[in-house]
Amino acid sequence: MSLSDVRMTFALFFAICFVLLGNSLLAQNRGIEPVPLNKSSFDPGMSHLGQTQIPDEHDSELGLHILPTNTHIAFGDLYAQLGQLRSAAYVVPLGSSRTGIVNMSAPSTTGDHHLVNSYLEGYYPYSVDNPMIPLYVLAHRKQYQLDADQYRGREEVWQTSREAFSFSRGDCEDHALILADWLIAMGEDARVVLGDYKGGGHAWVVLFKDGKEFLLEATKKSDVGRNRPYPLASLHSDYHPQLMFNRSEFWENRGSRYTTRYSGNGWRLQSRYHRDLSDSDEKSS
Repeated sequence: MSLSDVRMTFALFFAICFVLLGNSLLAQNRGIEPVPLNKSSFDPGMSHLGQTQIPDEHDSELGLHILPTNTHIAFGDLYAQLGQLRSAAYVVPLGSSRTGIVNMSAPSTTGDHHLVNSYLEGYYPYSVDNPMIPLYVLAHRKQYQLDADQYRGREEVWQTSREAFSFSRGDCEDHALILADWLIAMGEDARVVLGDYKGGGHAWVVLFKDGKEFLLEATKKSDVGRNRPYPLASLHSDYHPQLMFNRSEFWENRGSRYTTRYSGNGWRLQSRYHRDLSDSDEKSS
């Protein structure tokens, strides 16, 4: 790998910006582009980061595989770099204007930053067969509360899926994380979606089932039944998806910002996250 390739890869990972929108989720309609940080703002000892171009057969290596450039950031290097973001109070998009957003980092309850995929811990409270049950349980168990009210002025805090079920309060992404992780544990294709809802940043869940796309408003507290069918995503034109992720993959909407579709040519798979196997085992309480 040439020195210029290394510099490009380094810039790709650290081309970041800080975004606060409502309860602080990203919205492309504000025209915010990822902005490169000066390398000197980080530990000089990290200048030899282990990013290398990798062939497909090595895709299972632990760490983050960035698909637009076919590069890999090893697990140890990834977390060393995320450690440099501890002072970032908000969600941090990772990428560049050329590649788009390849993943995102978010502040946890402890203040540490983690990739958004890692907040889906592989946790489910208990086994159920009916995919409508998780939303029904959350509607009765968890109350909506802004992070600033729950965490003494911190504007953005992400709960893991386990924390989201244990804590009685949380905001939109906390609801979405436990709902998606529970559905994934049931064998469903569910993803957390970040985007715009009626002009404000929001998070919700999309469920792909039987060839259809269903929109799950995880913060919904009324008109939620054990057997009430989920609504088709195409009927909800107020929801504008921009990004989505599951436990290992991250997608960006590169098409219309007003789309009500969650698949197709407008969506591009941007990265795959391969975590330690001990972290990805499904866990129930």
